[in-house]
Amino acid sequence: MKISIAGTGKIVGEVLQMIHEEFAGKIEVTGIYSREHSVEHAIDLCQAYAQTGFVYTDYERMLQEAEADYVYIANANHVHHEYAMKAMLAGKNVIVEKPIAVDRVQTEELIDTAIQRCVYCLPAFSLLYMPLFRQLQEFIPQLGTIRMIHCNFAQRSSRYDRYLNGELTPVFDPAMAGGTLADLNVYNLCFMIALFGPPRTVRYECNRGYNGIDTSGTLLCHYPTSIATLSASKDSNGLSYGCIQGENGYIEVHGSVSILDSFTLHLNGKEPITYKSDSSRHRLSYEFQEFLALIENRQECHIVIPYVTRIMQEIAIAQERMIS
Repeated sequence: MKISIAGTGKIVGEVLQMIHEEFAGKIEVTGIYSREHSVEHAIDLCQAYAQTGFVYTDYERMLQEAEADYVYIANANHVHHEYAMKAMLAGKNVIVEKPIAVDRVQTEELIDTAIQRCVYCLPAFSLLYMPLFRQLQEFIPQLGTIRMIHCNFAQRSSRYDRYLNGELTPVFDPAMAGGTLADLNVYNLCFMIALFGPPRTVRYECNRGYNGIDTSGTLLCHYPTSIATLSASKDSNGLSYGCIQGENGYIEVHGSVSILDSFTLHLNGKEPITYKSDSSRHRLSYEFQEFLALIENRQECHIVIPYVTRIMQEIAIAQERMIS
């Protein structure tokens, strides 16, 4: 499988290292698109992890010249739609980092274009592809009627001090679709919707910075028999965890639900049982394993396309309802 990449941020370095270590000879990186000020960093990434790849400062040229089964869109949130559309119109499958787009209209346009062009438009929500997540799903019925869902993702941004000093980086810039909801809390939203579908009602309360950006906040979501509180913060550290409470027991996720290293099943009257992910594999490897299988087999594998497409749509709809 061949892949080209739009972006040079932290997640790109992590993905390149993972591909280099776990998919050598199976996945080839053919190009990296970089803005002018990040070219040296892009060259360093190629030299370290993708020596056959070329660095481009012209995105359209990369789409024309770099042979690729997928274009991995991993640049700033507000341009995901633009870059994914250009790639699909060029006949490429796309893998798009979260958020897929900034609103429901853009998300549905991406999905419609993928259908019309007969290409894949896949979210890079690693959670959806993890075997441990599918195992957790299987235990939900044992909990009985679900009453409460709690998720918290607390991670003080490394750019927060710069923001306090008046320097706007993309993660704290409303014009670039920054903020905590579009970044950390979207993982919690993905976890909840993937397990329980879209909520009946949703409300967002947040702390706002001097430019109106949400630096931390909580989603309150209602289901017919349960309530979910999804919290995230980029302005402070704290405990990251997940908890699904049912009348017959609860599931405790240790750490952020986006990483899902382990969880413990607590059933009433029984000893708790802890389940862990395979520590020998990178958490992002599962999604790229699925992407590779789709190209090799040209068929839906463990994660079916309608499923991840539905999650994309429902997340976008929920986000739109919070804003309106």
